[in-house]
Amino acid sequence: MKYDIDKLKNNGVFCILPWMSAYVNTDSTVWSCCVNKAMTDGDVRAKMKEENSDWVADKSIISNDLENIINDNHFKQLRLDMLNGVENQNCFDCINLEKNTGHSYRKDFNFDFEDELYRVQHTQEDGTIKDFDVIYLDFRFSNVCNFKCRSCRPEWSSTWAKEARDNDRHPYTEWDGYIPRYNLTQEEFISKFEGSLSKVKKIYFAGGEPLAAREHYWILDYLIKNNNTDVLIDYNTNLSMLKNPKLKLSVVDYWERFENISLRVSIDGMGEKAEYIRKGTDWQVIEDNFKYVRQRLPNVNIGVSSVFQLFNAIHLADFYQDWIDKKIITEKAIENIFVIPLTGPIHLSSQVLPNEVKDLVVKRWDEFKNKNKSLLAKSEHNSFMSSITRSIQHMKSEELYETHKREFEKFTWYLDKIRRESFSEIFPELKKYYEC
Repeated sequence: MKYDIDKLKNNGVFCILPWMSAYVNTDSTVWSCCVNKAMTDGDVRAKMKEENSDWVADKSIISNDLENIINDNHFKQLRLDMLNGVENQNCFDCINLEKNTGHSYRKDFNFDFEDELYRVQHTQEDGTIKDFDVIYLDFRFSNVCNFKCRSCRPEWSSTWAKEARDNDRHPYTEWDGYIPRYNLTQEEFISKFEGSLSKVKKIYFAGGEPLAAREHYWILDYLIKNNNTDVLIDYNTNLSMLKNPKLKLSVVDYWERFENISLRVSIDGMGEKAEYIRKGTDWQVIEDNFKYVRQRLPNVNIGVSSVFQLFNAIHLADFYQDWIDKKIITEKAIENIFVIPLTGPIHLSSQVLPNEVKDLVVKRWDEFKNKNKSLLAKSEHNSFMSSITRSIQHMKSEELYETHKREFEKFTWYLDKIRRESFSEIFPELKKYYEC
C-alpha cells in the first residue's frame, strides 16, 4: 500500500520514530521513544504483564535481536495506529502536550527526520518492517547516575534507586527496586549494536548519567575505531564529571575526536536552588565545567535543557539572566537552549502552582524578554523563546493547585526529611502556598 506522506504528517498522531529509531531504556528494553507510557505508567505496564508475563525479557536487547523487538506486537500496533490516525495509549504524553501547547516531540522528530519519511512505504499489512535501519539511536541502557533529581525516578537514577530501597514509605514504593546490570564484556556489548552503529546518523545519550556509564564510552570507542566520527552525537548530561574517576576516563579526550557534538546540560536553576532540585549538584563545578567546554572545545555546541516545573517556574529566568550577564551563555549557546514543561510526576507540574503565582511567573518571563530584546531578536533564537512560551501555555492549561497540592506537600515533606533539606528555606516565595 502506498501512503500519502503529507496526510500522515497532518493526521495528529503520526511520528516517524517507530520506522527508524530505537530507544534503549535503562533496563535494556527497546521502545520507540523516551516518553512511551509503557515505561512509566503502572497501569499500562500491568496490562502488558497480564498479556505476557515475560514481556520485559521479550523486549530486552540482551535476550533478543533488535529486528525481532522492533517487529513485536507493541511496535506493529503502534505503527498501524499511526498510519490510521488512531491515538495509541503509549503516545498520550505527546498527544496531551500538543493539545495544551500546539507542539510536541513527534512534530520535532517529523521535522528533523523529514528525509526518512519515505520509510513508511516499507510497512507491511501487519505493521512489520523488514530490513529495519536504526537512523536515530536514543541510548540509556543504564540507570547509573550520581544525581537524584526531584523530577526523576529510580528507574533512571541508581542513587534514587538506593534511596528507595533504604527508606520505608518511600514515594516510589511501587518500584520493585531492581535494575539489571549486565556483566557484558565490551566485545559482547558492541556485538548487540554493531549493525545499528554502521548506519546510524544521530545518537542521543541520556540516562542515568551518560558520562558515568561505561557503555557510553564503549560506543564512542567503536565509532572512533571505525572512522565514524562524523555522526552527530547529542547529549543530555548533568556535566558534573568531565573526568570519570571510577572508569579513569576523560570524556574530553573522546569529544576531541568527533566533528559534531551537541550538549544540553540539565540545569533547572542556579546555586542552592539547583542543588535542591537536582540533588548531587555542586553548583560551582557545573558552572566551571560549562565554561571549560565552551572555551576549549570548538567542535562542541553546548547549551542548556531545563525542566519547567513547580519548583523553578518562578525563578528559572533568574538563572538564564545570570549566565547571560556573566557571558557564560553566548549567542551561540542560546540557539541550543530548550525549556521543557514537566508532564510527570503530575504533582511537580507547574500546573500545581496557584493562579497568583502563575501570573508572577508570566511577569518574570516578560521582564526577561524585555531586558534581552536585542539578544533574542534573531530568528535562530526563536526555539528558545518558543519553548518558554509553550511551557507557560502548559502551566496555564490546567488548574491543579487544589487537587494536587496535598500530594506535592507529602512528596516534598518526605524527601526533605530523608535528605535533610528544606523546601521553605530554599523557596521562601512559595512557602505560604504549601505546608512542607
